[in-house]
Amino acid sequence: MKDFLKYDDTQIFKYDNLILSVIYTIGHILVAMTCNRIITGASLDMAAADAFVEPIINGFWFYFLLVYLKNKIERGLINKPIPFLKNINVGIYLAVIYTIGHILIAMTCNRLLTGAPLNLAVIDAFIEPIVNGFWFYLLFEVFNKYKQKVKATSTGKSSKNPSPASHNNSKLAPINNKKNLD
Repeated sequence: MKDFLKYDDTQIFKYDNLILSVIYTIGHILVAMTCNRIITGASLDMAAADAFVEPIINGFWFYFLLVYLKNKIERGLINKPIPFLKNINVGIYLAVIYTIGHILIAMTCNRLLTGAPLNLAVIDAFIEPIVNGFWFYLLFEVFNKYKQKVKATSTGKSSKNPSPASHNNSKLAPINNKKNLD
């Protein structure tokens, strides 16, 4: 095989909000199950049920924030600048808004699904979303930095047919890095 795989690395960002939401939701399931089991003492099957239902609801909440509220917040900061709020901190604002909604969703799901006492459901509803708020912020910032890095290294030419002088090694499709595959 003499030709290397022609893959446009930027295509991975075509559905970036959906991909990011799926990655977040998988991590959220693991965090929710662990917190629920430790804090409320719920059985493994009930913690697992809560860990799947509640993160799915929060996955939709996360996607809604990325698709709708992120743009609304950015437009609001551009149109009506507030001195202590800057457009560069959108990730922090989204994480705070997300965490507040997450607390309400987590408390309701925990109480209804596991039957945990209200006081433990409330504790779990505060601890677990805080952990997931950090997970949200970390994922959001890492993904945005990666997107910026990819955009900064592109020379404006499609990576499907790069000129030899502008050939960038791909981190997403390692086969692109091989010049001769004999």
